[in-house]
Order: sequence, then C-alpha cells, then structure tokens
Amino acid sequence: MSTEKIQLPDFVIANLYTDNLVLGADVQLKQLQTEPIVVKQWYLGNNGKHILVIIKEPGVVFINDKHLQFLSNILNACKLNLGDISLVNLANYPMSYAALKEKLHPKFVLVFDLETKEIALPFTIPNFQVQQHDNCKFLFSTSLTKMDGDGQEEKIEKSKLWMSLKNLFQL
Repeated sequence: MSTEKIQLPDFVIANLYTDNLVLGADVQLKQLQTEPIVVKQWYLGNNGKHILVIIKEPGVVFINDKHLQFLSNILNACKLNLGDISLVNLANYPMSYAALKEKLHPKFVLVFDLETKEIALPFTIPNFQVQQHDNCKFLFSTSLTKMDGDGQEEKIEKSKLWMSLKNLFQL
C-alpha cells in the first residue's frame, strides 16, 4: 500500500492530536465545539449509539485506511457514522466482552474476523447470524479483507453482511 497519497479527514487528524495540537490565534474555539470523532486511548469513535465494532488488525492503531473507508460506507448505508460507534482493535487492546460492556455499555456488537472465545463469550455464533445475549445484539462477520474488492466472492460476503445489518438495525 502506497502512503504517498493518504489523506485523512480533518476531524481524524485533529482527534489524533487532542493533547498536542497548538491552536493559532485565528482559530476560534467555536469551530472546535462541533462533535468531533473522539480518539480515546483504546477506542475510536464517540459511542453515540452504543454500537461496538471489534476488529483485530495487527500493525495499525485502530484500523487501516482502506478498511476505515469500507466501514464508513457500511455505517453510512445503515444511516450511522463513526460518531455512533466505538471501534476497538483487539490486536492492540485485548479485552473480554465483559470488560468492553462495563466500559462502553453496547446495545449492538459488530465483530469482524474473530471468534466468540476471543472476547470470552461462552458460546459460538455463526457468521452473519444476529444473536441476542446479555441485552445486546451480536453480529459476527468475516474479515474486512474478505470483503475488500469487487470480485464475485467479495460481493457475496458484502451481500451477506448487508442482509445481516438490515436485520440487526431493523432497516
């Protein structure tokens, strides 16, 4: 992947440097009072609608750029955005579902390319099946990489995910 032309949206850059950003005199605080996407130390998003997205991508803090774009498109199709979710990369921040629930209080959990045992759930859920547990709806999916592209296999995986998301969010 070439890094020559990667351009992050302003809100992502601003949130990456929340503690280090120096504002010039011409920047009005009113501009900063909009709801930026919050980058916590261990999750990305504002958790506005208590939707937890769990991935496991080694080598990146939260999610690689291509997968972030795909996830944003998925959220947009569901009439959601990054402000509605909390994204946790278990490769960097391994936690059980119980710990995540205690901290984020999710109503929905969307999991990419993980098994239930990796978040310490005592049962299995087949991919693309919406499952209720502990006052929360779960949806496990194949990896974002398997949906990355326009080939026939990728389209089938995207279609399965979309049908499940429609069920999960009652679209």
